[in-house]
Amino acid sequence: MSAGRRPISGPPRRLGQRTRYALLVTVVICVAVAVPPLLIPRQDDQAEASGARESPVSSRIPTTAPPAPTPKAGKSAGTPRPTPMRPTATPGRPRVPSCTAPGSSGVVEVTPVPACSIYASALGTGWQASGSGTNVDPGRPVPDGEEAAIRIQRRVKTRDQPATVTLLAGSPVLIGANTRLRLRVYGGRQYGTILRLSASPSAGRAGATTVTLHAPPERWTSFVVHVGTLSPGRLRRIDLAIASEQLPQAYEFYLDDIALGR
Repeated sequence: MSAGRRPISGPPRRLGQRTRYALLVTVVICVAVAVPPLLIPRQDDQAEASGARESPVSSRIPTTAPPAPTPKAGKSAGTPRPTPMRPTATPGRPRVPSCTAPGSSGVVEVTPVPACSIYASALGTGWQASGSGTNVDPGRPVPDGEEAAIRIQRRVKTRDQPATVTLLAGSPVLIGANTRLRLRVYGGRQYGTILRLSASPSAGRAGATTVTLHAPPERWTSFVVHVGTLSPGRLRRIDLAIASEQLPQAYEFYLDDIALGR
């Protein structure tokens, strides 16, 4: 080799520049492909994010419907429940309980309903006896006998003053048109006893219609009164007024076996 020639270095330098350019282009392409997905969110991610912003509570609430109630044993699931019905009044059913007579067994049942047996040696359940112008004493022996009855003594002196015995029930008793009141009257001495009987559905006043009972002296007389015509529908009060204007000498008499029935 001569000393005047330069070393050959051109081709290796150009090859190095091309290599660098190729590597730079490769890096740029890789960056262009890999970086945008990292910077730009995907559509699925945007949808999930927007859904989370719109309904944050829905993600915590189950979307499935609650299970249907299990039918009770003995009833099919398809059988509808019966609709509850309001109680209605039965036509013809009495609102006030009627008096029930004791049966043939002789056992008297004590109930809150006034008894049919108003007096038989003692006042029946739900009944009380009082007097206006009279003394009323239940359980007194009848003269010349051992029988106990209600003794009535007139206290007033003149015929113009009322003398009455009142039998009052604690509550109204349902009666019909065929209901009868049975009683016995032991007439006063010498002249007997005359009474005017009335019945009323009210406790505060006597009935307007009366029937007359005339008992001979010193013996028992039985009477049957159609009390259903005197107080239609209900009975609360029975009055026995002494007819002093017809028999001023009436002073004392007795009542017994007073009962409602047919």
